[in-house]
Amino acid sequence: MKLRYLVVLSILAAFAVGFMATAQEPVTIEFWHRFGEYNTSMLEQLATWFEAEYPWITVNFVYQGSYSALQQKVNGAVVAGEVPTMTIFYEDWIAPLADALVPLTPYFTDEEIADILPGMLYKDMITIPFNKSIMVLYYIEEYVETPPTTWEEFYALCVENTVDVDGDGNIDRYGTGLRPSANPEQFLALLEQNNGTILNEDWTEVTLDNEAGMEALNFYASLAPYAWVTSSYLNSEIGRVAMAIDTSAGYSHWIDAAEGTEYTVKTAALPVGEKMASFIQGTNIGIFKGAPQAEIDAGVLFLKFLLRGEMTGFWAATSGYLPVTYSGMDSAVWTYALLSSPHSVVSSEMLPSGVSSLAHPNYGDMRAALGTMCEEIALGAATVEEAVETAVDEIEYLLDY
Repeated sequence: MKLRYLVVLSILAAFAVGFMATAQEPVTIEFWHRFGEYNTSMLEQLATWFEAEYPWITVNFVYQGSYSALQQKVNGAVVAGEVPTMTIFYEDWIAPLADALVPLTPYFTDEEIADILPGMLYKDMITIPFNKSIMVLYYIEEYVETPPTTWEEFYALCVENTVDVDGDGNIDRYGTGLRPSANPEQFLALLEQNNGTILNEDWTEVTLDNEAGMEALNFYASLAPYAWVTSSYLNSEIGRVAMAIDTSAGYSHWIDAAEGTEYTVKTAALPVGEKMASFIQGTNIGIFKGAPQAEIDAGVLFLKFLLRGEMTGFWAATSGYLPVTYSGMDSAVWTYALLSSPHSVVSSEMLPSGVSSLAHPNYGDMRAALGTMCEEIALGAATVEEAVETAVDEIEYLLDY
């Protein structure tokens, strides 16, 4: 209740400054999404405040099922020329649709753009970040008293916590967990920490197999004997792993999984390689060129509204995601949320070192190749050298395809 009271006060203060009473022709924004019931209610609260400030604009949220269903419907709408005003996108969906999206830079001031956290700003700003999370370290306090701060400490704790508890010859608890195909971002966080990249700066050469890349891959491979390798969520069998690199957005699921058990789940910053870095995940919002100009203009106003410090702070504090602007990180509502949410402190502190997905048009297929590479390494189906050679060949093909 206190949190909501503070939020309302900050919103009302913003309205007092920003209310626009100019008469306008009514316009409706159609916003496609796939959020669950609770987060949809938070979206609707944001829309209520927005509509109070811009009373001629109505925001109509349309749930489109799973992320895969949403992607199919978005692609189909573009082909058919029957697009909504705006939608959320995972970053690897965006590049193939770039020509169908409104370039947003001309609509935003330099100050507004500079306020967006750099690791979340999509290339050429054809979308803005929205529901974002970052990879953090989850650990079970009963197994790990002090979380690791370096790769070496992480590896040592993985070895120590890989145990055949009942002596039947099978491992009952692993040091960590790997979801190689479903979540290659676990490896990509390590790659970034080691100053490695998938491609060079002008996207003309694959750099995954250079010295930095191979060091990161070999460290990833060294974890495999001490990892639960699975396609399942790593919190689906609580106590199965002592530690795991996973998204901050999954915190409530980890806590729910531990409820009623003897386990205490905590979070920490990722153990550091050559530098602190982590991987940002989640979706962006874009506006379609095919929408009527009145909807585009109204959509831009809604994007600007969502990026305000108190709004992205409210969304983060209530949804479990993170602020996407510096002003959001400094907002009263987010500052208050941090007082009662130690896990949010960890992810918030890591945000400035976060990086997002590669904005290459074929990144979706590249990511699939990376996932296969990680899976082959984690399962021992190929050596590091064999797996990376295959991945490099596939990614080189995708550079020009």
